[in-house]
Amino acid sequence: MKPDKLKLILFSLSAFIFWSCSSEPADFGEQYKKTLYIVNSRDMIYVGEHAYGSENNSMSFSIYCASSEPIKSDLTVQLAINPNALDSLNKKSALGNPLYIDKKLLPEANYTSTDLSVTIPANAQYGVLHIPLKPQGLDPDISYALPLTIVSNSEGYDVNEELKTMVYEVKMVNGFSGNYAGSSIELPKTIRSVQPTLKAMSSNSVRMPIHSLSGEARYIKTNFMLLTIGADSTSVTIKPWLDAQITDLGKSTYDKTRQSFYLRYSYTDADGKTFDIEEKITNLDAPVIDTEE
Repeated sequence: MKPDKLKLILFSLSAFIFWSCSSEPADFGEQYKKTLYIVNSRDMIYVGEHAYGSENNSMSFSIYCASSEPIKSDLTVQLAINPNALDSLNKKSALGNPLYIDKKLLPEANYTSTDLSVTIPANAQYGVLHIPLKPQGLDPDISYALPLTIVSNSEGYDVNEELKTMVYEVKMVNGFSGNYAGSSIELPKTIRSVQPTLKAMSSNSVRMPIHSLSGEARYIKTNFMLLTIGADSTSVTIKPWLDAQITDLGKSTYDKTRQSFYLRYSYTDADGKTFDIEEKITNLDAPVIDTEE
């Protein structure tokens, strides 16, 4: 190697080492303003599932601080109940949807909250507000919701106007509720495909449409029946809901592994005609059972 070229390489290497040792990491500072918003509030409505009989039945609201740098001290965010947001959501949802049923403000007796503030700890980006839910006494045929809005924060940070409000809808569930599919037979041989939705009514009971009758809310008095699952998680009793004409024929069961019901009952329609029904339905979210050995 030529001496001049070697000198150039050594000089460049020395300069690099000197720069590496003496230079501090670049500090570009805050790249954009800290902004607060409620997580999952993009469509304003959020549906939270709550199980009957659960010991941990809290509604959770996550507050996020978007920033390029972590906050340096605890940040307190104050929220408030906003009934106007619920009214606005109902009006918007009802447009072009004649079957829409307004959601109702969750009564104060059904939740516990003395302080609607949440703290985002220093060096963190979010904090969670937990509001204990007390579902006892809630009408199963009313959709209840709690609308909350960010109203202030201890540092005066910006708040995303489009994401500062959430309408939290309470949906009560149990281990048997959900969307099902299967067949309902008018004995001896008329088979109908059915896709009923089973609605939780307590920790061990669900309401569902009779046979292939309509499950629309306007038929609530005549088209539904109540299934109660025994303590053995296998036996099932059937009772009419309100004015429905239903007779439990016995031998109805629930298969916990397959999440399926076998139902035997008869019902009498508005014309006085009685149908003997054998119905088999399975939860659409049930795991697939491999029956091959």
